[in-house]
Amino acid sequence: MEHTVTNDEANLRVDKIIKNVCGQIGYVFLQKLFRLGKIKVNGKKVAASDRLYPGDLIKIFAKLDELPKVKSIPNEKMFDQLRSMIIFENDNFFAINKPTGLAVQLGTKVSVCVETFIKSYPNHTCHLVHRLDKDTSGVLLVAKNLQYARKLTELFRKNRIRKTYIAIVSGKISQAGIMESCLTKSFVGNEEKMRVASSGKKAITFYNPLKELENFTLLELKPTTGRKHQLRVQCAEVLNAPIIGDKKYNRHWRHKELLLHAHKVFLEDWGIEITAEIPKYFYEMISVS
Repeated sequence: MEHTVTNDEANLRVDKIIKNVCGQIGYVFLQKLFRLGKIKVNGKKVAASDRLYPGDLIKIFAKLDELPKVKSIPNEKMFDQLRSMIIFENDNFFAINKPTGLAVQLGTKVSVCVETFIKSYPNHTCHLVHRLDKDTSGVLLVAKNLQYARKLTELFRKNRIRKTYIAIVSGKISQAGIMESCLTKSFVGNEEKMRVASSGKKAITFYNPLKELENFTLLELKPTTGRKHQLRVQCAEVLNAPIIGDKKYNRHWRHKELLLHAHKVFLEDWGIEITAEIPKYFYEMISVS
């Protein structure tokens, strides 16, 4: 597959351009192609984060049958499902309350995800501007055009979009505080995990206990950085209070759902606050305790 970068795509990351051109390529599969050197620009290997210019030639050396197969759902039905998730909308972007268990992007074992839903939006080419883990529920922003995809991405980069999460964690947390740590990738067998280390990418999260339960705490989390699995790792390793239902970082406490919810997003520059209703299973857990 080949694609020449257009004027509208100037200064975009190469992975973003490929995602826009090849909607069926999932995040995991795309990163694999970069690692294997199967994506080249002007004949040279590139990193996913490299930014391109008009006239640059992208070549992807992968067979089409390697792409994950997307489950066929009628476009009208898919848009109805997307519309049922929308909790805020204006002319340029919208927000959904993503349910737990719905992946944001395509992957090896994922055939239906948020990406496939947003492609059903009529008369718009929609763009994801950030991600949530598959099992994390809550506010997810989607741009309706490339211009606002760039604007929202820049606001996230400048920390001008404040995010507030709600979690139920093991143990009792009685005082508010701040978690500052460096996170790095590691492997336990074949399983990829993030962990706190002396070096890595800096992660900062403010936390505040909202309610102490019998053996748990309802916790408010406000990250100022956006590292992979940041809240899950920091709760487990820094607070020693892993999130209930976290099958990767809390193997000792099983629960059907991950009790981590992206509750609010505040866009400072525009004075817009978007709130996603807390799932019922949070209240069920509180009442049990």
